[in-house]
Amino acid sequence: MQGLGIDGISLSDCYSSRQGTALISGTQALVRLLLEQARLDQERGLNTRGLVSGYPGSPLGGLDLELGRSKRFLDEHGIVFQPGVNEELAATALWGSQHIGLYDDPSIDGVFALWYGKGPGLDRSMDALRHANQGGVAPKGGMVIAVGDDPTGKSSTLAYQSDHNFVALGIPYFFPRRVSDIIPMGLEAFALSRHAGCCVGLKIVVDTADASTVLDLGSIRPMLAPPEHQPGPVHVGKHDPAGLREQRLHELRLPAVRAWQGNNPANAVTLPSGPDLADPGSVKPRLAIMAVGKAAVETREALSLLGMDQPADHGIVMIEVGMPWPLAAGVIAPALDGVEEILVVEEKRPLVEDQVARLLVDRALPIRLSGKRDHDGQTLLPAHGEISVEGIARAVAHRAEATGITVTTPPALADLGNLPQVAMRTPYYCAGCPHNSSTKLPEGEITGMGIGCHSISGFIDADNITNFTQMGGEGAFWIGRAPFSSHDHSFQNMGDGTFAHSGYLGVRAAIAAGVNTTFKLLYNSAVAMTGGQNAMGAGSADAIARQFDAEGATGIAVVSDDPEGQRRTGRWPEGTGFHHRRDIVAVQEDLARISGVTALIFVQTCAAELRRGRKRGKIPDRAERLFINEEICEGCGDCAVKSNCVAVKPVTRPEGVKRQIDQTVCNKDYSCLEGFCPSFVSVTTAEAESEVMRPEQPDAALLPDPQPWREGITNIFMAGIGGTGVSTLSAVLVMAARIEGISAQAVNQTGLSQKNGGVTSQVRMVREGSLDARMVRLPPRSADLLLGCDAVVAANDLALKCLDASRTTAIINARMDPVGVAGVGSGHVVDDSLVFRRLEAVMNPEQIMPVDTSLLSEQLLGSATFANVMLLGVALQKGLIPLSTDALMHALRLNGVAVADNHRALEWGRWLAVDADRVRAAAGLAPSIDKAMIDDRPADEAIRYFAGRLNAYDSGTLAGRYEAIMDGIMAAAAKPDDDRVARKTARALYRVMAIKDEYEVARLMTDPGFGTRLKDAFGSPRPVAYHLAPPLLGWLKNRDGKPRKIRFGGWMRHVFGGLKKLRFLRETPFDVFGYNAERRREWAFRDRVITLFSDPLLIADHDRLDAVCEAVLAVRGYGYVKEASMDAAEQSLDDLMKNKAPRPHFDQAM
Repeated sequence: MQGLGIDGISLSDCYSSRQGTALISGTQALVRLLLEQARLDQERGLNTRGLVSGYPGSPLGGLDLELGRSKRFLDEHGIVFQPGVNEELAATALWGSQHIGLYDDPSIDGVFALWYGKGPGLDRSMDALRHANQGGVAPKGGMVIAVGDDPTGKSSTLAYQSDHNFVALGIPYFFPRRVSDIIPMGLEAFALSRHAGCCVGLKIVVDTADASTVLDLGSIRPMLAPPEHQPGPVHVGKHDPAGLREQRLHELRLPAVRAWQGNNPANAVTLPSGPDLADPGSVKPRLAIMAVGKAAVETREALSLLGMDQPADHGIVMIEVGMPWPLAAGVIAPALDGVEEILVVEEKRPLVEDQVARLLVDRALPIRLSGKRDHDGQTLLPAHGEISVEGIARAVAHRAEATGITVTTPPALADLGNLPQVAMRTPYYCAGCPHNSSTKLPEGEITGMGIGCHSISGFIDADNITNFTQMGGEGAFWIGRAPFSSHDHSFQNMGDGTFAHSGYLGVRAAIAAGVNTTFKLLYNSAVAMTGGQNAMGAGSADAIARQFDAEGATGIAVVSDDPEGQRRTGRWPEGTGFHHRRDIVAVQEDLARISGVTALIFVQTCAAELRRGRKRGKIPDRAERLFINEEICEGCGDCAVKSNCVAVKPVTRPEGVKRQIDQTVCNKDYSCLEGFCPSFVSVTTAEAESEVMRPEQPDAALLPDPQPWREGITNIFMAGIGGTGVSTLSAVLVMAARIEGISAQAVNQTGLSQKNGGVTSQVRMVREGSLDARMVRLPPRSADLLLGCDAVVAANDLALKCLDASRTTAIINARMDPVGVAGVGSGHVVDDSLVFRRLEAVMNPEQIMPVDTSLLSEQLLGSATFANVMLLGVALQKGLIPLSTDALMHALRLNGVAVADNHRALEWGRWLAVDADRVRAAAGLAPSIDKAMIDDRPADEAIRYFAGRLNAYDSGTLAGRYEAIMDGIMAAAAKPDDDRVARKTARALYRVMAIKDEYEVARLMTDPGFGTRLKDAFGSPRPVAYHLAPPLLGWLKNRDGKPRKIRFGGWMRHVFGGLKKLRFLRETPFDVFGYNAERRREWAFRDRVITLFSDPLLIADHDRLDAVCEAVLAVRGYGYVKEASMDAAEQSLDDLMKNKAPRPHFDQAM
C-alpha cells in the first residue's frame, strides 16, 4: 500500500471518497453501505430512496450516532434516518416502505431499507419481521436486517446467538468475516432481497462493528450475476392469504436464494486454492475445514499457530462460509472430493454443521464430520460463549492428526490461575452521574434491576438489587413476587429511554395488578449506555409525570439537584412533590408508605452528555470547581459515600490516606459537598485556569530519531479505563497508518458504556503486505507492545494471554486508580505490587517500564487527559510503533480535540523515553517526604517529621509532649519489627494529638502552602466560597436530621485569619469551642490514647500495641462521622485492654 501523504485526508473520506483507501469502522461501513446502494441505483438509472431505522444496542450501539453525524451525506443521497422508539415498530415501519408501490402512487421506483438492532431486539421484532418476510418486499426496494450479536453477554443481559432466529423466520443471512466484508455483503444482501423478494440478514459482531481498518475502496462492490430465471411472484402484494405467503416463502423465495448462490458464490462461500488434484506431486486433500463468518479469519490464525500458513500444502481444504443459511450445498460439494473428514468451525450452537450432515446424508458421501464434538463424543469446540484461536488450533490439530496430517503443536499458554488475583475493573458511574444519587435506597430495601446505566449498581451493591428482566419487563417482576413475598412494597429502577421503549407497559401492568410499588424513573435525557442518544419518544419529565398520573399512580415525587427550578418549568400533575436529591432516601420512605403504584422521577442530565454539551458550547459551563484542602481532610471518606463519585479519589500522605478531587474527570456535580467535612472550597475557574503557567517544552528538533521498528506485523495491546480516550487513541493509530500508506486494523472492547470499567483496544499494522487473512484481535503471545494506560486492566487475563517474555515490551501508566469509589460498596484501592507481579510472570521484567504519565501530564499540561498520548510518545521514541512522528501528529490534528496539547503530550512522551530526569525536573517533581518514604526509613525520622507538624499546630507545647512519649516507646524497642510498630505509633499519636478543631481548620485554610496548591491547580490562590457546618448553626438540619452545610463567601478567609491568631485560647476557659460536647470527647479520647502509649506493659506487648494503633488510626472525620468511628475505636480499645481480639471494623483501604 503506497503512502498517501497528509494532504486532502479527512475523517469523512470513508463516505465521500470513491477510490483509494479510507479509514473506516464497522458502524461506518453500514452507513457507507447505504450510500453505496444509492450510488449503484443511480448509476443503473433507478430513482430510489433509502430508509434506515432501528434501536441502538451493543455492538451496534453507536450506529444511530454515526447516522446522525453523517446526515449531510444521507440527505445528498435521499436516505432518511428515522430512529425507532423500539425495534419492532422500526421493523414495521421499514416493511411499510416496501408498500409504497401498492398504495401511494410514488414518484420514485422504490425504497431500500435497513433495520438495525441487537439480539434482544431481533427477539422482540420477530413477529413484525415474520410478517415482512412472508409478505415480501418490493422489487426495486429491498430490506436488510442488520443484527448485532453479543456472544459473551459482555454488554447484554444474556449471551446472544441470532442465527437460529433467522432460520426460524426463513430469512437468509450473511456473516461478514471482517470490516471489509460488510459493504460487499450488504450490497449483495440488497440485491438478493430484491431478486428473491425476502428480507436478508447481516450478522454483525464486536469484531466487525467495533473494529476499524484501512479499506481499499476499489474492493467494496461485488461482481453479481442474478439468475436469468425469475423465481415468480415473490414480491410484496395486496392482501395475500396467510397460506399463500408461507407457500411463496418456501417454494419460491428460498429456492430463489439457493439459485442465487449458485450464480454468486463469492460472498456465500469462499473456496481458496486447495490441493491440486490434477498434479500427481501435490499433497492430496484429507481434511476440509469449513469456517463460518468471523471464525474464518480466526481459523486462519489458528492454522498459522500450527505452522500451516498454506493449508493446501498440508492436505487441508479451507472453505470460508459467508452465508451460513441456507448453505450453498451445490457450491460446497465439489470442494469435498477426496477428503476424509470435514471439521466445521462455528461459534455457539451448530447450524452449518447440521446442514453439512444433511448434505452428506443426501449425497451419500463417505466423509466423517466433526465440529462441536469429535467421533468419540468428546467436546471439540464449545456450543456457548466465544471460540478462541487457541481452542480452534487444538481442534484442528486433533482432527488433522486423526487424518494422518503432521502438526506442529504450539507451546501452551501460561497458567494464569496461579497468579495473584486482582479485581476486575468493572463499569462504574461517571463522575457526577445522576445514578450516583438516584440509585440510593432506604436501609434494608432492594430494588428491581432494569436496562440502562443504572444497572451498574449491580456491580456496586449486588445484594440490594434483583436479577435482570428483559427490556420492558421492569415492574412485572414484582407482580409475580408480590403475592408470596414477606414485603408489602418494592422499588423498581427504570430509565426514561426504557420507559419510552416499552417500560410504560410495566407501569400499566403494575397498576392493573394492584401491587404496591414505587417506580424510580431516572430521567437523564439520554440513552447514555449506548452513547448518549436522545431517548426517542420519552418526552419531557413533566409529560412522563402526567402519564403516570393518567394511568392511576397514587403519588408522584420529583427529585432533583434543582427542585425549585423543576417546579417552575413544566406542567406537573396536581399534588406532585418536589425535593432535593440529598433527601432521596427520605422521599422513598414516604412513597413506600403509600398504597398502590407511586412514582419517583429523578431529574438530572446525564453527566457524560453535560460534559459533551459544555465542550461544544451547547450547555453553559459551571464557573466553579471544588477543591479539597488535603491538610484539613481526615480521609474519612464521607464525601465519597455521599457522592458515590469516582472523581473523589484517595491519595496517600504522610499522615494517612486523604481524599482529593480528580479535576480531569470531575463534571462539576458538587454532590461531594454533602460530605460532612470543612475541607471543601469553591474556586472560580472561568479566567483563572488560563493564568496557570506550564513548563516550557524543549525543542523537539533536539530529539534523536526514534529507534527503528522491527519488521513484520506489529501487534499493540492497549488497556485503559472507559471514558479516557483509549478507543480514540487506537483510531489515531490506524489513521496514522492510513497516512503512512500501510495496512492496519483495530478492534475496541467496550460495551455497557464501560465508563470507568476496563476497555481494551487491539491494533495490528504491517508496512509490507496485507492483514486481510488476519483476525483483528491479537493471537496468543503475539503482542509487541502493551500500552498500559491503566495498569489494572493491563494485568487482566485478556491482556496477559497476548504477552510473551521474548517479544513484548510494556509501557505502563504507574498511577493506580481505585476500582470504583474506594470505601464505597465494592470499591477499593489496588495493590500495585500484585499488578506488577502478574505482568512479570509472563514478561521479561526488564521490558516493563512504569511511568506516572498521569502525574506528569497534570504537571506539564494541566490535566491527566493527555497521559495516554504521552505513553504513546514513549512507545514511538522506543521504536515500538512503525509510524512516523509526522503521521501521528497529523492524525492527532485530524482528531480535532485539544490538538496543541496532544502534540505537546506526544513530544513530552518522546522526551520521557530519552531523558526522564529532564522531564521530571520540568514537571517540578522534586523528591519530597511521603508515606512510603516514612515507612521505609527509621522511626526517628517519622517522629521528627510529625513533631515538626505539631510544632506548627500550637507553637511547640504538644510537640515536646509528643517527643517525650515517643522517646519512651523507642527506648523499649528491641525486636527488628519494633521500628515498624514505632513508625505506626508515631503516626497514630500525631493523629490523635493534632485535633482539627476550629483554630486548626482556620490555620490550615490560611496556610500559604494551600494558596500555592490552588495557584498551581487553577492559577487563582483564593477560594470564592467555603462550605461549613458551624456548631453555632447546628439547629439547621437536613431531612435525615444531620447538620446542614452552609456556603460562606470569600470574606470567610478574614474570619479564618482572625481565628487562627486566637489558637492560644485552645483548652482554656476562654475557648468558646471547648464547651462543645464533641470537642470534649475528642480531648478525652486523646488523653486515653496518650495514657495507653505511656503504659510500659502495652509498649512491651508488640501485637497489642500494633492493634491499638490500628484502632486509633481508624478514628477519622468530623462531627457525627468521627463520633461513629470513635465509638467503634473505644469499643476495640476496651476489648484489647481485656485481652480480647479487636473487632474487625477497620477499613484501611479508605
